[in-house]
Amino acid sequence: VMSNHPRWGVHSQHDDVTWFREIETCKIRGADGYQYHPLWINPADAVKRGIKHGDVVAIYNERGTVLAGAYVTERIMPGAVGIDHGAKYDPIVPGEIDRGGAINTIVPRNCTSKNTVGMAVSGFLVEVEKADLESLRAKYPEAFARTCHVAAGPCIAGIVEGGA
Repeated sequence: VMSNHPRWGVHSQHDDVTWFREIETCKIRGADGYQYHPLWINPADAVKRGIKHGDVVAIYNERGTVLAGAYVTERIMPGAVGIDHGAKYDPIVPGEIDRGGAINTIVPRNCTSKNTVGMAVSGFLVEVEKADLESLRAKYPEAFARTCHVAAGPCIAGIVEGGA
């Protein structure tokens, strides 16, 4: 996965700006109405996985799973996928499954070097498959029932205990 700084925000700041969410490459509205962070995937890779533009996909590795909206485009090479880092964290299962597109949750845990502290947010291995939202909704109904603003995304009150 390649994970760059977001074009439409600064880390997770501005992830809830409604004007940005109107831009095609900022968010992908899934069949469930949720606005997912876009995962760029080449058409050849999408066909192999049965993924169509706008499908909700699971990006995963041994560190967890992140859900995203498929943005099928020739603008990324076959064999690679791209998703901007810095999306708001919206956990389905904290530390395991994220719905908000926070790719940082599955990056390698080691520092970038012994001389500095930092994380490698780009260039790590993942697999991608079409997500089974109905199974996830049945298994984690409370996560899918949380308050979510139709234009601005997840509401903090639904994620943080005692949130307002």
